[in-house]
Amino acid sequence: MYTKCDYCGYENIQGEDRCMQCLHSLMQRNLPKPRQDDQYQRVMMTTPVGHLLTGKDLLVSSPADSIQKVVKIFQDQNKNCVLIYKKKKLVGIISFRDILRKVVGNKDLSKVKAEEVMTPNPEYVKADDPIAYAVNKMAMGGFRHLPVLAADGTPLSIIMIKDVLKYLSRRDHSK
Repeated sequence: MYTKCDYCGYENIQGEDRCMQCLHSLMQRNLPKPRQDDQYQRVMMTTPVGHLLTGKDLLVSSPADSIQKVVKIFQDQNKNCVLIYKKKKLVGIISFRDILRKVVGNKDLSKVKAEEVMTPNPEYVKADDPIAYAVNKMAMGGFRHLPVLAADGTPLSIIMIKDVLKYLSRRDHSK
């Protein structure tokens, strides 16, 4: 007998605790299913985060970049979040809110480095995770921005709750 992984479809030997291919838990078997008559619930629970991705909000910085540089880019591109990567690994995230909370009053932003302001080891989701999973992470952690990473850790996008609401407000959810 085999147990099919809900995430990658791999057929694992029945009784395994985790998927041998993608390492997702196989112990969560009786997860709630969306009600058939509730379109929003169905979309939230079954549509992958990948449907929200535009790639337009993706900025990547180094821990050594100055906050002055980050702020200038935020202003020039009308963005308010940047991922911090070091040696192709996500090590942090900085939002405009982080800068306001941690750097306000500092006269020389050119001397403040991104690593001093960033939130280290941020939560993230993968493109095939359901939208409900991303929204739950955002709600439980109090995040406004959530990185979306590929399986190898490369950044795909940053999603915000407004992306979810915009998606839900569309009539056609096939895109």
